Amino acid sequence: METSVYISNLVAALIYLAVGIRLFVLSRRTRGRPEYLLALTYLCTGVSYFIYEFPALFDLNQAWVLILARIIYSVGIVPLLLFTRDVFRSDSRWANGLVWAIALSLFSGVFVSTLNGDIEGLIVSSVWFWCDWIGYTAPYIWISAEALIAYRSARKRLTMGFCEPDAVNRFLLWAIFGFLAALASISLVPLYLEFAATQVWPDWGDYFAGGLEAAATAVLWFVFFPPTFYQRWVNRAAAAPADHAP
Repeated sequence: METSVYISNLVAALIYLAVGIRLFVLSRRTRGRPEYLLALTYLCTGVSYFIYEFPALFDLNQAWVLILARIIYSVGIVPLLLFTRDVFRSDSRWANGLVWAIALSLFSGVFVSTLNGDIEGLIVSSVWFWCDWIGYTAPYIWISAEALIAYRSARKRLTMGFCEPDAVNRFLLWAIFGFLAALASISLVPLYLEFAATQVWPDWGDYFAGGLEAAATAVLWFVFFPPTFYQRWVNRAAAAPADHAP
């Protein structure tokens, strides 16, 4: 990988950790389960991203470092699934089944692919690669879909004065974040296919996947750390239709 890709991964790790710490502090104050679940997800993600860079930064055994990073990242997916179920589908039996089906796919893929020698989870011809890939891609597709549905409903409530503009916008940003994160995972497939054919890691893949990752983490930052100017813009945009109403 290029130095710029390492830097972008480290920046993403810092953002995930900042979000995770903020949500953990908030969960301690509110005793809220959703905040706690998301805190676990982003703390695991941030730590995992840092560990992935260790072989390039330090003289460490790459195999064990990569296995540890994959395990920590996978552990963080489970609270993300639980968060999505609790917030959007708390009364749904199928959502509960989906949580554990995705988790089983993810951990079976990581475990068996590692035992078969695919330490990084790169062998696209293996069924266990696809179990792993589905496990870390499907949660973000689910998040995006549920947040988009909630956004459309919240917009209707906003017009009746039953919802705040910030809440409506947060649903939209959450949907965009899930979409970008899922797209980043999907973009890995052609990247891995080219690597399998040439045994060379394509530069375009690093920059494309890294760009999507950077965009996703930027959106995540706006979800939890919205700048004042952005909040003012959201409120003005929401008030504009009412100002022109007859």
